[in-house]
Amino acid sequence: MDIKNIEKILKETLTIKFDKAFGLDIGDQSIEIIELEKVFRFSVTTYGRAELPDGVVENGMILNQNILAEKLKKLLKEAKPKKVSTNRVVVSLPESQVYVKCFSLPVGLGPSALLAAITEKVSASLPINIGKVYWDYVEKPLADKKMKLVTFIGVPKEIANSYVKFCNSIGLEVISLCTESLSLARTILKSSPKQSLVIDIGAGATNLSFFDSNDKLNMSVTIPTAGKQMTEAIKTQLKVENIEAEALKVKFGFKESKDNNVKPIILPILNDILSEVKQAITYYEGTFKQVLDDVYIIGGSSLLPGITEIIKGELKKEVQLAVGNNINLDSLFGKNNPFSLYANVIGLGMLGASGEFRDLNLLRKMPASEANTVNKLNLFNMGYLSPVNTVRTIINNKYVLVIMIVIIGLIFAILLQQTKNYSI
Repeated sequence: MDIKNIEKILKETLTIKFDKAFGLDIGDQSIEIIELEKVFRFSVTTYGRAELPDGVVENGMILNQNILAEKLKKLLKEAKPKKVSTNRVVVSLPESQVYVKCFSLPVGLGPSALLAAITEKVSASLPINIGKVYWDYVEKPLADKKMKLVTFIGVPKEIANSYVKFCNSIGLEVISLCTESLSLARTILKSSPKQSLVIDIGAGATNLSFFDSNDKLNMSVTIPTAGKQMTEAIKTQLKVENIEAEALKVKFGFKESKDNNVKPIILPILNDILSEVKQAITYYEGTFKQVLDDVYIIGGSSLLPGITEIIKGELKKEVQLAVGNNINLDSLFGKNNPFSLYANVIGLGMLGASGEFRDLNLLRKMPASEANTVNKLNLFNMGYLSPVNTVRTIINNKYVLVIMIVIIGLIFAILLQQTKNYSI
């Protein structure tokens, strides 16, 4: 290692934020990483994205850990403009595997009665065994002061365990398990008196997240239809391969054009999605007695030509393509800003850069036997992490820190004794 590299590592070491973490979003078709820092606003220090072959992750379930591990290691090695500086990571849980339910309960319930009421409500309304999920909840007041709104969020234990164990297997320590909806809200929404809907049109599903005027999640709906179904329809009807079908979808989308033979194929699929969106909006406005103001669209399929205009016309709402709030990506990505592809992981990175994990974090519900079994000191052979990470990890380890303090104390005592000897 030459002098310049040593100077660079020392400089980075002096500016370490010791509780920092980077964001990791594992999707069915791609993985994204991002590391942010915050002074007055968030800025990107490291980022990367890699596509996944079919069969590695499906419906949020990791099916092939070996391929996923190799893809993630390679992505970490090739991250731009430099490697991530920490092995601490904030991970996004797949929205298709997350259960969200909102219901009202009396204000005066004690802790045990409240938990019993939540369990009863969830068991009656969701197709889950509550004993097989990690779950948490948040409360907020309602106009009827005798009642409060409870938002329940849960994820199957096997899904959460698999994500943590996978990260541990390649030396990453999971700091927080977040839902996509809350991560997107952190990235997109601004504090305002408006009710907002985020429509995340991904590959395998479309997720609807309804937020109140305090940017708190009120309701979540998953529609099992999205971009993948559009690609399959093009492939079948035009008799082309999957790669060509995807390229045609991206090129033509819903654009008004005489030579666009793709739109008639995929428009019925979008109309099916929007039919369910309308039902969800009607239910939301009726249940919460609030008029939905803003609609943001995000996700890979939100970039299809002409889709924003169609959604706006159908919903009769103010619809806009989501952009980043409190973060400027233009300096990093230039004019071809792929915000939709990074929106979720940016929210994870914001949480990691702040070091504040006070929102819903399902990792707290995981028993110690399942959480973070990574060997924090076995980091010297990890070529996919920055050398600064080793310094951060050693200093963060309480046992090593105690040993270092003892050694420094002994050195100080020896020097003090030598000083006394000289003075005699």
